[in-house]
Amino acid sequence: MPLLTAAALQGQSRESILKAVTETSRWSPADKPIQYDEKNIETIAGKRAATIRRYGFVGATTQNWKEPEGKIRLTLYEMADAIAAYGLFTMERAAAQPSPESVPVGTEGFRIGNRVVFWQSKYLVTLEGLPASAVEFARIIGEHILGRSRKPPVSQHLPPENLIQGTDRYIVDEASVGRELGLDPGVLGFDDSVEIATADYRVNEKTAHLVLLMYPTQQVAKKYEDQWAGASNDEPAFRKRVGPLIALVRGLRDATIAKSILDGVNYESQVTWDQPRPDLSLRQVILTIFTFIGIALLFTLIAGLSFGGLRLFLKARYPNRVFDRPEDMEIIQLKLTQGLTRKELSR
Repeated sequence: MPLLTAAALQGQSRESILKAVTETSRWSPADKPIQYDEKNIETIAGKRAATIRRYGFVGATTQNWKEPEGKIRLTLYEMADAIAAYGLFTMERAAAQPSPESVPVGTEGFRIGNRVVFWQSKYLVTLEGLPASAVEFARIIGEHILGRSRKPPVSQHLPPENLIQGTDRYIVDEASVGRELGLDPGVLGFDDSVEIATADYRVNEKTAHLVLLMYPTQQVAKKYEDQWAGASNDEPAFRKRVGPLIALVRGLRDATIAKSILDGVNYESQVTWDQPRPDLSLRQVILTIFTFIGIALLFTLIAGLSFGGLRLFLKARYPNRVFDRPEDMEIIQLKLTQGLTRKELSR
């Protein structure tokens, strides 16, 4: 069953998702789909195209859909994996002004005006139309998207306490670093493959930005921590490093609140084995052991017969030349009938 699910997931395409929606709902396409790839993504993404590529863009489909009570404009983004889809979703949500309304569709979704956006597995879906129709269509298409949804490791280290829901974001390039963070994107380490997660926190009616910088190794993180410590405007009370993770509190001058936020940032190294474990029963283990024993005995028997047959053949063909030559033979006699000779040592 897991193999069938994995095969189905690998074979799922944007076309198969839309076909399933057509076959299982009252919604139907109103026109032909338009396909986009890395070459023409600027047509629908504009200046955001470079960032979308950086997340891991595979392709996109836009199409108008209709049903008796309304119409919907669909844009279906296919990303490299679920982490890429989540990153694109957080970028879309951060760009939505004013604050979007959370909608329980897909893994996570929001609505702003007549636009509904959600992510699920490796797909990001945007729908434009009447809110009720958009939410209904979002739930229908979400039922046909296979695969597991997961956030990047750096985002999983955002402390849940005092987190303002819907403010988390995943950043992979300099252009996505917001001005509100007060950081120079050029010194954060994108050349060293840093991954960034940000979120807003509210403590004692005060709001602060938490920035998590995750580097490939602890050594790389230590190098950037030393750079922060050597800066003229360094404030150690608003910074913390744990393993390859550096946490920064921005937009706040209260060291006590900053400490309460940073205390929630922790990191534990984990080694995981991602290969499937062979699920062998005791019967299979015993059968395997005795199979190898049988192979070893068969090899021994064949080797013994081969050597014995070769010896008999050479003795018959070349008597007293290879084996049992008279000059090489010695007879050991025990001489049991010979009398006992007694010797005494002189004192």
